[in-house]
Amino acid sequence: MFLRNQWYAATLAADIGDKPFPRTICGEPIVFFRTETGRIGALEDRCSHRHAPLSFGAVKGETIECGYHGFMFDCAGACTHIPGQASVPPRAAIRSYPVVERAGWLFVWIGDAEQADETLLPDLPWFGADGWQWWHVYYHGDAAAQLYIDNLLDITHTAYLHQKTIGTPEVPDHPPKVTTEGTRVQVNRLNKQVTPAPFIAKWGGFPGKIDAYTDYSWEPPSIIKLRTTRTDGERTLQYWLVNPVTPETETTAHFWFAWASEQHLDDPEYKKQTYKGIAEGVLLEDFAMIEAQQKVIRERASLPPVVPSQADAPLVAVHKVLKSLFQKQAADQSTAGVTKVAS
Repeated sequence: MFLRNQWYAATLAADIGDKPFPRTICGEPIVFFRTETGRIGALEDRCSHRHAPLSFGAVKGETIECGYHGFMFDCAGACTHIPGQASVPPRAAIRSYPVVERAGWLFVWIGDAEQADETLLPDLPWFGADGWQWWHVYYHGDAAAQLYIDNLLDITHTAYLHQKTIGTPEVPDHPPKVTTEGTRVQVNRLNKQVTPAPFIAKWGGFPGKIDAYTDYSWEPPSIIKLRTTRTDGERTLQYWLVNPVTPETETTAHFWFAWASEQHLDDPEYKKQTYKGIAEGVLLEDFAMIEAQQKVIRERASLPPVVPSQADAPLVAVHKVLKSLFQKQAADQSTAGVTKVAS
């Protein structure tokens, strides 16, 4: 079950070139393509003729051409050409999805296209801004999207899973402050005079204890924005992390990790070090654990409810918001069904 009428990160904009790009979002196969003039199309990955995947076709001018029999579709899903005949029946059209390019990603609206609201897109001002450096990385996850989100919400796991990289041993001793504003969950942590993690000590040049400030938020359907600040009074290290996590299916996900900083702009090695340390180290530690967790859940038909801890306060808050959103979605769908029957 997925939240509809939401913007989901679908791909990095740089991934969309002159060839069709298939991706399944919330169980729906979609083909993305960039036209000759630079427009982005997002259509159901299916030709209306024989249900062949359009992702097997080619981009031709302002359309995508089916590789089976040459039917052509524009960005709105209208069939514009059928080889060998002058007329095109309206029913040859296929579903199109609203899509917006923002901060290096393509976000696609899953749900009722008429309700697509660009004001609900996440605010990500650091990517592409002057005075900032950044990088993105994508992983295909063999686990449910919510397991990755729960992992990101729980900073205390870093003290155990990431002891050699970004883990601070004192983190579990400091409970987070959690607030909910509408559908947004904000988490704040302050750990004073703690041991800097190995990577943090290296990147910040910290010789001893530091104060660690971590502020992050979750917004529906599934994006986390985190600001980390580490200081010893003389030196300060700060950067932003952004994680859109999009369900592919019920048990697989698209995961992006993005890093942005306005520090060390004259030091190209800093950016390389953060990429190598996080993308090729920290995240692989997380993914191995999360996918092992999914394996346990998948292979055991009946498991008892999880036993929460005080550190799970951010997860509890997010799951409460999700429950409310799913209840509203079910009520809206029920009302729509009644209205349709009555009409």
